[in-house]
Amino acid sequence: MNALARIVAEYLEAVRGFSRPARLFLLSTSLTFAAYGVNSVLFNLYLTAGGFRESFVGRVVSLNALGVVILALPAGLIADRWGRRRTILLGILIEGLGFAARATALSPPLIAGSSFLVGGAQALCAIAAAPYISEHSTARERTHLFSAYFSVELLCGVVGSALGGWVPSLLVHLTAGAPIGLLAAYRITLFLGAAIAFAAWAPLALSGGAPEAMLTHDRAAFGHAARRIVPVAANAFLIGSGAGLVIPFMNLYFATRFRCSSAQIGMFFAIAYVMTAVATAMGPGLARRFGKLRTATAMELLSLPFLVTLGAERRLEVAVVAFWLRATLMQSGTPLINTLVMESLPAGLRARASSLINTVWNGGWAVSATLSGFIIQRFGYAVPFYITAVLYATAAIGLYVSLRHEPEVQIEPAAPAERPVHPETPIVE
Repeated sequence: MNALARIVAEYLEAVRGFSRPARLFLLSTSLTFAAYGVNSVLFNLYLTAGGFRESFVGRVVSLNALGVVILALPAGLIADRWGRRRTILLGILIEGLGFAARATALSPPLIAGSSFLVGGAQALCAIAAAPYISEHSTARERTHLFSAYFSVELLCGVVGSALGGWVPSLLVHLTAGAPIGLLAAYRITLFLGAAIAFAAWAPLALSGGAPEAMLTHDRAAFGHAARRIVPVAANAFLIGSGAGLVIPFMNLYFATRFRCSSAQIGMFFAIAYVMTAVATAMGPGLARRFGKLRTATAMELLSLPFLVTLGAERRLEVAVVAFWLRATLMQSGTPLINTLVMESLPAGLRARASSLINTVWNGGWAVSATLSGFIIQRFGYAVPFYITAVLYATAAIGLYVSLRHEPEVQIEPAAPAERPVHPETPIVE
């Protein structure tokens, strides 16, 4: 059996060992990210079709990130005290409401307020997700579960991106006799995305009987864990700052520089998601051989030439390939870092560590997304890509240097007959 076949077989064995709560959580995640895919393709195009400039789009994006920042730390406390599952369910309902509200009317206060609300909801879901995954898995399949979680996000983003790209074109075509207009088609599709977001509540609600461990207090544990958290938080801030400069504007980049339609942009995003999901599925096999940190760092550094290419390139076909490869390499290391962080911390500190990491990531995103709208209007799309490449390189090298001597939990091949055991012993906080 060759190396690739072994990696695939190992991954499939681990998937068969996922617990019922983990499987239902992945189903819920699939709907959540299908809704997110619709919004990621369409929302900025909806705003510009409604007459708003890039500077306003940047402010709206930053308000979304600000919602995450403000609620991230409280979300960690809520997840610890109220339960990880219930926290995610609350976030799902609020996110669906926010998606629907900001598609209702082209009112700047409504758009801004509902984008902030969506950010707060995403904080509730994101902060509780990693501890929930860790609690409902064992060391044998945990890295594979994080990988599956990230792959599900990406693959269902494909569905959402396809819907966001093609449904507006379909609506305009079907109503050619009495055209509804592109803006109205965008709005209808965004409401469809909101309905999908609400539907994500049902699968996770079905896992209501799954136990969640109670927490006890040990203040000394946080001081010991801080040595690991600080470099991870610094990395998150740099990555968030770089991402905020370019990621919210990728759809406008293709629409403005290359005159692409929403259908084309949706296809570009969908293929990027598929490629990244495949690479992510291979991650645990590579990490078992080379280590989680080295594998993730190598992937991030290899993505940088393609990021620079996006800033300089004027040929659509080259820019699209660079977009796919950059996304695949940069994002496929994310579940490895998440696993590394969660395994290195006491279980009772995971939600709060996740809160801190999300706070600094979205803080960097909020500031840079606001600045990027003005930078693009003043200098064009190239400069943000170059700045982002420098930030990403600094983040990857800094994290590797800081954590290279930290021990890692080894990834073991999945045992076919074994299923996860979920102890109900107290967790030290």
